[in-house]
Amino acid sequence: MAATIDNVKKELAADRGQEEREILAGETLQWLAALPADVRPQHLPTKFPRMANMLGCRWADRQACLAYLDDLLIDKRGTRRGFPLEIVEELASLKNYFQTVVYPAPQTVWDEVAERHRIK
Repeated sequence: MAATIDNVKKELAADRGQEEREILAGETLQWLAALPADVRPQHLPTKFPRMANMLGCRWADRQACLAYLDDLLIDKRGTRRGFPLEIVEELASLKNYFQTVVYPAPQTVWDEVAERHRIK
């Protein structure tokens, strides 16, 4: 069952610290409210609101969202400190949900052919 936007705001406000670098966009709040409770990130929107906003606005674009999630989860430069474990777990959970439910990856070559035909 999807949460209401007001409920998501209340949950996040309880976790939010004193310093607020960026506020969550309305589109992000809608995206968060639409996610299933077991997938909805709790720490990401409060600790990294900019990243939550970026995910919220990219969620409908399969390639852009996967590229952004990969960029967050994979250090291609070897110079990043990394995220706290709870953030990594939430990002990995979001990516898994995205790839298995929102935009399931084709399992066979015929799935790929059917997907290409639907896009046309």
